[in-house]
Amino acid sequence: VSDRATDQLYAMFNSEDGLGYLADRRGVPRQVLDTLRHFGLSSVCNVLASISTAKELGFGPDDAIITVATDGAAMYPSEYSKISARDFGGGFTNLDAAQVWGEHLANVTTAHTLELTERDRSRIFNLGYYTWVEQQGTPFELFEGRRHQSFWTGLRHYLPVWDEMIADFNARVAAG
Repeated sequence: VSDRATDQLYAMFNSEDGLGYLADRRGVPRQVLDTLRHFGLSSVCNVLASISTAKELGFGPDDAIITVATDGAAMYPSEYSKISARDFGGGFTNLDAAQVWGEHLANVTTAHTLELTERDRSRIFNLGYYTWVEQQGTPFELFEGRRHQSFWTGLRHYLPVWDEMIADFNARVAAG
């Protein structure tokens, strides 16, 4: 998924003209629009990747792909103005929304979608070595353990603890 697609859709989801275009010209329900404006850049990317995957697999209206909204728009308060200035002359209009729709949603491509072999998946996993081991200091054995599904399923018992930590953090932030 290109940065251009992600950035421009993020701008569309965070502008009144963009949301208006989606509602008036594309019939997107208000409830969906209210959700889209909360999607951060990675979340938008995940949605585009899911659409591409659905197209690649030949999915139709009775099929579903589940993805994760990994970040919120609140993490990027200055990005809208940067994207708007760089790509849309400082503002985002109804015409911009139509162009973004046509380029990035009406024509989602599968050109860069890959069906990975085990070797491909391993190569992609190995890309994390530098970030986790070299930069973050994660012990190699722990990093290597992440290669196996049992590592991830083993984390499930931490979910209640993490939920409690998130609730505590949110309460502290809300308190100011």
